[in-house]
Amino acid sequence: MTKMEQIKHLLQTTELTNAQIRKEVKCRGQLVTDTLKSLGNTYALDRQRRMYRKSKLGKNNPMTGKSGTAHHNYKGVVSDSKGYLLVLKPAWYTGRKGSKHIFQHHEVLCREMGLTEIPAGYVVHHCDEDKCNNDFDNLVLMTMGDHTALHSELEGATTISKESTLKWVEARSTAKQ
Repeated sequence: MTKMEQIKHLLQTTELTNAQIRKEVKCRGQLVTDTLKSLGNTYALDRQRRMYRKSKLGKNNPMTGKSGTAHHNYKGVVSDSKGYLLVLKPAWYTGRKGSKHIFQHHEVLCREMGLTEIPAGYVVHHCDEDKCNNDFDNLVLMTMGDHTALHSELEGATTISKESTLKWVEARSTAKQ
């Protein structure tokens, strides 16, 4: 088998680089390049693409480990289409399965209250009705029914404090009993 045939065989059957083939066959690099060209431009381009992809696997991938805040496109806090702020879901948060983001007010309230997710049937109310004000002193956890009733009873009213909201919720739950 001639050197050119050996090179052709190695190019077609292995994932060796051109330099590795040159060492294996003990020839000049130009002979490997010429043999590759003889296989046709389409084959040469396909091999080049395959070898490039292979060179970027594992630890050689420039994006390895670059997720979340380390990713070049990381934006931090982003807004959804309804004015609420979203953040990347922390590892401790167990709600919103299958989602990369959670509402910032859910993260703040859960972190402060020691919860891992907002309980089913509950919502987070913004006392000042500013969806972007996610300060813990502005957030109240309440049932969906209480939240609906609060907004219908106080329709047209300006904001009420967290303390007043909590007293309203307590009074409402006492009245139900």
